[in-house]
Amino acid sequence: MVFYTKSDWRGVMNHIFKFAFIFIINIIFLINASATTMDKDKFVEANGIKIHYVEEGEGPPLLLIHGGGLTAKSWQGLAKEASRYFRVIMPDSRGHGLTNNPQGTFSYDLMVEDMAAFVKALKLEKPLVMGYSDGGMVVLKLTSRYPDLARAAIVGGATHRFVTTHYMQGMEIFYGKGMPQGQLTDRDLDKMASDAPGMVKFYQNMHHPEQKDYWRTFLKGVWPMWTTPTSLTEEEVKKIHIPVLLLDGDRDEFFTVEEVTELYRLLPQAEMTLIPGSGHAIFQTPGKTPLFYALVLEFLQRQIPKAS
Repeated sequence: MVFYTKSDWRGVMNHIFKFAFIFIINIIFLINASATTMDKDKFVEANGIKIHYVEEGEGPPLLLIHGGGLTAKSWQGLAKEASRYFRVIMPDSRGHGLTNNPQGTFSYDLMVEDMAAFVKALKLEKPLVMGYSDGGMVVLKLTSRYPDLARAAIVGGATHRFVTTHYMQGMEIFYGKGMPQGQLTDRDLDKMASDAPGMVKFYQNMHHPEQKDYWRTFLKGVWPMWTTPTSLTEEEVKKIHIPVLLLDGDRDEFFTVEEVTELYRLLPQAEMTLIPGSGHAIFQTPGKTPLFYALVLEFLQRQIPKAS
């Protein structure tokens, strides 16, 4: 019989989480590679950039803001379900997918202004908004800064506080140990390519695929945003007066249940759901997807006034 110390088990679990992340990334890649386009690619000028987006369905507008390193295509499964009731609009964030980023600059505040300008450019009236991970932080900041912009919001895989100790442990699981906070060097990127070739292939295919080395430009640009502490103050959170559903996995590698609960208690009109046995990629966890879709759609449908 083999006995493991606590540190041994931590190492085993880190390997399991890392392989789980790679598996999920590969699943997303295969889905994106094999799926047909939801609708014709569209572009709109907003906040000085050319934002690529796709949309599906008709009805009240639902804006879906993807996570960091992903694209609008990551919402494909949810869009198929939600488009039965809503006009689902899915932009690529700044520098992601086919959306440009002429200055190479990333910040959550800048992405908030991108989305506010995007909503204005498309003339969306009181959209429902949902964001995952990075998109969740954008939704929190967006609805705090523009309290009357949205009808209701869902924040998935995110809290009001990014880049905690737990968060950086999650970054190590995905990108490898020893990655710095702040700027990345070419040596860091070479190590990342060696440690996580699947991640590099994913980025090459998802983000400006016409530029083979764009993944390096992308990560150099976005890494400071991903690894510099940022948060909303209690006062900023309390400006969000619309209904908000907090949706996360109880095994999230980046955000703890305690952090999600803290945000829940600060928000004036919050609901909170934890999906059991799910990590950060709550919408891709095998066996949990139907539950995720059901929770999202049930909340969204409650926000639309019923015709009398």
